[in-house]
Amino acid sequence: MINFISWLLLSTAIAEDISSSETAYTGATILEGDWEVQFDTVTNIEDEVVPSTYAFFEGNTLYVGNSDDNGNTVDGIIEFFWFQSSIDRGTDFYVAVIKARTSPGDDCYWAPWLSGYDCHLWADEYQDFGEYPVLSVEAFTDVSREAGAFRWDWSVPFENYGVDAYGQISFSNQYGIGSTAQTGMEGSAMSALNIPDNTNINGVPVNGGAEASASVQSKGYISSEYKVQTQYDVTLYEWDVFVDGRANLMAWDMYLNLGVRDNQSAYHEYFLAIQVEEGQPFMLDELNLLGNFDTGWWNPFRTELGLSVKNIQIYQPVWEEINEEEPEVEIDTGTEEEVAEEGEEETVTEKFDTGNDEPLEIDDSNSDSFATGCSVSRLPQNSLLYTLLPVALLIRRKRQC
Repeated sequence: MINFISWLLLSTAIAEDISSSETAYTGATILEGDWEVQFDTVTNIEDEVVPSTYAFFEGNTLYVGNSDDNGNTVDGIIEFFWFQSSIDRGTDFYVAVIKARTSPGDDCYWAPWLSGYDCHLWADEYQDFGEYPVLSVEAFTDVSREAGAFRWDWSVPFENYGVDAYGQISFSNQYGIGSTAQTGMEGSAMSALNIPDNTNINGVPVNGGAEASASVQSKGYISSEYKVQTQYDVTLYEWDVFVDGRANLMAWDMYLNLGVRDNQSAYHEYFLAIQVEEGQPFMLDELNLLGNFDTGWWNPFRTELGLSVKNIQIYQPVWEEINEEEPEVEIDTGTEEEVAEEGEEETVTEKFDTGNDEPLEIDDSNSDSFATGCSVSRLPQNSLLYTLLPVALLIRRKRQC
């Protein structure tokens, strides 16, 4: 158990040391590892499950790699992005950013009986028998399922290129796809930055300098709102990258033309563009990373090392489309509400407690004085005179008697 934990920590440290490049993205969502992106297993290049291979998610980043007894290593860092603008097009667009590196070890043979010497990348030189790539990345999918395909026209690089640079050179990869309002705004580009003097790109001399830049290849128009962009360094001097792009295959092979820097790591970044029907998962059947090494001048044959990640499944992330609230619109029905005329009074009935169970009800519908509060009697104004008249007549009769 302790050995396994030590191996896992060491593998993570090696993978994190691949590149100091940064990946920036706008209008895109990075997919969640082990949930929106899943895979079955990882093997070596001979489809054998061996302890030296590894593949695991750390957050949303997939780390993969393999090593051999000579200390040679192949490592990769992979992240998957979904473009929010793809919903308006009826399909989902994904891009896998693949950062791959092969590094020669330090336990090779100067002679069959002398070990402990530096290994080298396989360069196109007289002591190396045949031409083999120092770094290869291959992606396969089965298009017979009719469930998505590779957009080889927007992947980066999308065509062959070559560089002769006697010094470290920086590159920038970009891929973007616009929204409905930006119909047709789709493109990819690869640019060279911080170019050394006397550099040739695709056989053409370019201006060098710390602030110099040049286009390696570009296509279409890149949206500023929906794009993924990376920047990285390559330490090799002379190399060529050959691209084989189809709906079911994307392959990049990097060849080293000069052995001056064959003891350095071969590093490159690739953008794998994917298109699938909206809401449907995409199956990436195989993703292979491999390299070829020179383990000694006396051995004219290459040593191949690699890994294969099987059955990578990509799912659309959970998202909510933002809809702006529409203002309420008043509809005229053509009718007017009836308004009560001023001065019209309602009939009010009040109840008073008389001390018994039956309340006394007073109806003031016919009494203006009660309504105004000026009188509390319901008798006529001369009712008192009629009441006192009989009393006066009795008093007068007694006096006569």
